[in-house]
Amino acid sequence: MRLILILPIAYLLSTLMPTPTVEGQPAGLPTLKETFKSDFIIGAELGNTELTGEDPSPRELTASQFNSISPGNLLKWGPFNPRPGEFNHGPADAYVEFGTSHHMYVVGHVLFWHNQTPDWVFEDESGKQVSRDQLLDRMRERVRHVAQRYGNRINAWDVVNESIMDNGKLRDSPWTRIIGDDYIEQAFRIANEELPPDVELIYNDYSMTGRLKREAVVKMIQDLKQKGLRIDGVGMQGHWALGGPSIESIEESILAYSAAGVEVHITELDIDVLPRKAGMWGADIRKKLEQDPAMDPYQAGLPEAVQKQLAQRYADIFTCFLKHHDKIKRVTFWGVSDRYSWLNNWPIKGRTNHPLLLDRQGQPKPAFYAVIDASKRYHLQNTAQDPDSQ
Repeated sequence: MRLILILPIAYLLSTLMPTPTVEGQPAGLPTLKETFKSDFIIGAELGNTELTGEDPSPRELTASQFNSISPGNLLKWGPFNPRPGEFNHGPADAYVEFGTSHHMYVVGHVLFWHNQTPDWVFEDESGKQVSRDQLLDRMRERVRHVAQRYGNRINAWDVVNESIMDNGKLRDSPWTRIIGDDYIEQAFRIANEELPPDVELIYNDYSMTGRLKREAVVKMIQDLKQKGLRIDGVGMQGHWALGGPSIESIEESILAYSAAGVEVHITELDIDVLPRKAGMWGADIRKKLEQDPAMDPYQAGLPEAVQKQLAQRYADIFTCFLKHHDKIKRVTFWGVSDRYSWLNNWPIKGRTNHPLLLDRQGQPKPAFYAVIDASKRYHLQNTAQDPDSQ
């Protein structure tokens, strides 16, 4: 009985453990990876600039705060293999080495996507469209290559990215035009056959809280499983905003995907604090809008009122995640700090966005402490409600 009393206290003390020394960080700053170690893996996107640049701070922050990394662009087909037989192994090798040397859960992103796939993948030597069998062979060659090079040092792969539309229909792309409506099945079949069996296989997409897309993804999961194919997880991209999606829709989606028999990964999490207008929703990287000063109001920093909004939004979101931590494998922020967020350039280039827990100098924002406090409250409440702890 006494041991049961000690365990929650030990957990709470562990959340207050200071980070390894990171220049400029507050002394005794708690770590996200320790705070959530009994709940889920906590990760960040680490791009090539942060990974190989002269400034070591993003690497130090990543190592101190997170226990998982996702690679941004450097493992996508175009940057990794821009021409037949030509591979940019250097950045990807450095990424995998960083993750494994820091004992992290390393994510491969992404095997197959309609963006950032070079034209040669879909064309023969004369520029004509390849056949279904030729494209399937090239897909298999890609997976076999990364499997042989990285094996299970990459713990999970996003096998297919963003192939179901918000209306629940399959996205029209070169993949579907050449292979057909069984493109996702074929991608997972190849991944099942070529990747090590302990590497987790994930479907990743944005707007995963929408009803029509959610129903389509659940059906896709069920279809793959009925055909004997392994799909281990669903990545719910968290490119969200201060006003939406609702916590109710987030919770409903977590429950639906878990009920379909897969683990839930919250991927690419950030909260856009800037105003939006028509055409600026979703996360389609093809959207490029013209400069508009009204859409970039916080160049000098976030006003206190917006900082409070962001902190409350993150607290509400993480309270939901904690409630369903048994269904969630991982929560990954799409960037280490505001300085490196993709939202500074999408869908309007050059905006000053503030979507993450650490500011442009890598300092904790009120949202950082709000997330830490959400964890403390959750575990204290559950300790108080546990009759065996009395």
